[in-house]
Amino acid sequence: MKSVSRCLLAVLAAVPAVLGQDPILIFRPLPQPLRLPPGLVQTLKINKAASYFGDTLRAVDCDNDIDLPFGLCSNFLFGGHAMTSSHLEGEIRIRFYPPVRNVAHFEVQHFALTGDDGVLQTPGGYTLPVLGNTVTDGPDLLSEGDLDLTTGGVTNIKYRVLFSNTALLALGGVNPKLERPVIEFPGIRGRAWIRFEQRADGLLDYHFSGTTFLPLGKDSQGDIVRWPMPNCDPAFRCASVPARGTSLHPHLAISTKEPAGEPCFPNCPDIPPNSIQEFTVFGHSSSFGDDFELDIPQLGGLGPGRSHIQGRLMIQFGPRSGGSIPFIIRSLPAAGLIQDPPVNAVFGRGFGPGLLGHEEFLRFPLLTYKLERVVFVDEPFAINHGHVDLRTGRVLGEYFYPSFYGQSLAEVLFAQNDGRISTLPFDVVAKENPVSNPGYAFFERGTNGQTVFRLSAEHTRSFAGFRFPSPDHVKANSFLAGPKGGLNLFLRLQAMRTQDAPRAVKSGSAANVLTSVGDRISYNYSVPCDGKSARHSFEYTNTNTGPSGGTFKMLRLANVTCTNSRGSNAAPGDYDTVTMSGFGTWSKDSPATPRFGTFQVSTSPAYPYVSIFVFQNPDQNGNVVLSSANTKPVERPLP
Repeated sequence: MKSVSRCLLAVLAAVPAVLGQDPILIFRPLPQPLRLPPGLVQTLKINKAASYFGDTLRAVDCDNDIDLPFGLCSNFLFGGHAMTSSHLEGEIRIRFYPPVRNVAHFEVQHFALTGDDGVLQTPGGYTLPVLGNTVTDGPDLLSEGDLDLTTGGVTNIKYRVLFSNTALLALGGVNPKLERPVIEFPGIRGRAWIRFEQRADGLLDYHFSGTTFLPLGKDSQGDIVRWPMPNCDPAFRCASVPARGTSLHPHLAISTKEPAGEPCFPNCPDIPPNSIQEFTVFGHSSSFGDDFELDIPQLGGLGPGRSHIQGRLMIQFGPRSGGSIPFIIRSLPAAGLIQDPPVNAVFGRGFGPGLLGHEEFLRFPLLTYKLERVVFVDEPFAINHGHVDLRTGRVLGEYFYPSFYGQSLAEVLFAQNDGRISTLPFDVVAKENPVSNPGYAFFERGTNGQTVFRLSAEHTRSFAGFRFPSPDHVKANSFLAGPKGGLNLFLRLQAMRTQDAPRAVKSGSAANVLTSVGDRISYNYSVPCDGKSARHSFEYTNTNTGPSGGTFKMLRLANVTCTNSRGSNAAPGDYDTVTMSGFGTWSKDSPATPRFGTFQVSTSPAYPYVSIFVFQNPDQNGNVVLSSANTKPVERPLP
């Protein structure tokens, strides 16, 4: 890393420190151990359709020091992230060392991988040509890792490369004191993933995926960080504007194998390049949680914890690159919500509101826990990045969604382990290899042309030697996880974006509905799907005798979205799922206090579901949810 400037090193050193140790991932045994290639060396041509590199730059100008050096302000310069990507071709050479206890160290050499010309583009109209795309090895540095032949798991990954193109030349031109860095995956707040796959010819197919976080900070050795405008001379000396807090999020994917998936034509989803699209989360088929396998006798066995979630996905699609389009996802709460959902204070500034989860019970065979303040939060530094293959609608290779799962039990768990637990995000992954994880991530065309995003991802890590709280949350009564203790985290997302013009008015009601936590509720609603009519209604009653019981009556509509569940036979302009939010009153308030409520109902016979939240100002425990109710499916649905 000698070529990294002193100012960049200083900024990286200021990234929030990770508490405790990095997580130990658990890899399941393969049906047959991998066999190393003859002579322990292989040279392979990479597959261009499955290999790419680029960057997602967060071009901002933060004028408040509290948002620096990481650029945590929302003052985007051009209406969104600046995205560029280029598919690669060339060869790689992998040298293995003789295995020790079934673990083989290896090194990867890249032979000047070259990419197609492209553009750096934002939805706000910014476009800069990106020419001369290449990826090479860092000077005197090879990429390396350790391969467990029995599981296929790769650990101790250090991936070191140089990116070159005219966009980086332009950025360096307006920041002459910022030297060109060797990009290392995972680096700081990044990730690196390698998978090998046995081939019939005795060689091993190779798959790599990596992203990292490179903040430029406020200044470069005293000079304010600047952003190049597309007004450049032939040497790419460009006009510029201040860009304090701008950060780079370089990504690289290399694969020696053709992308999986069948062609989707003529029913491919609508993926508009260089755009930002809002998708509504379908609560029935969207959930996150953990199948706690803690090796603690006092619990009696497995504890499946699951909460269904409500909110939105904001998906930004980048410029087209060959046969694919890059994209990033940001999760958001229900439209109109102005109170941030609960976010665990251990993660600090920059962790914005995400998807809200319902209060639930975590039931082990012998003990039961109540889960409150349930929230799904995106990692703000390691942006989740993918490429959708326009031929199939599938996301190329493994797709990672770095995120945090917040709830009341996790808060106690962090406190009782005295900072030993890493606060790196959970890198839930949809693996392309169904042997180790039958996950998936793809876009599809749904009813009446709506676009559907579906994700099934997992993350397994060791919990051996850590403390798990007792139901009374007293540290002296906590339990110590045994050597086989593990966390089996999962994320299931299904979200829709309607294409047709809504014209229906949806209404319905139900009484004496049993929720997942044992409450009895009733509700009725009537709402125009276009949201334009002043005539609307929503009323919800929870008969719980505690604080969550009462009646919410919506007086002013904030937002409504009508979508269709998968497989719906609704006619154009009609829908079976309504998601609405607005302001109203709560029967227990005296005097009356404005309350905010959100509601989703699916009347699909195949996917019936109701999700309701009523919010309050934070109470003494930090709860912002006043009343929560949902009809959680008995079995965990796949999206």
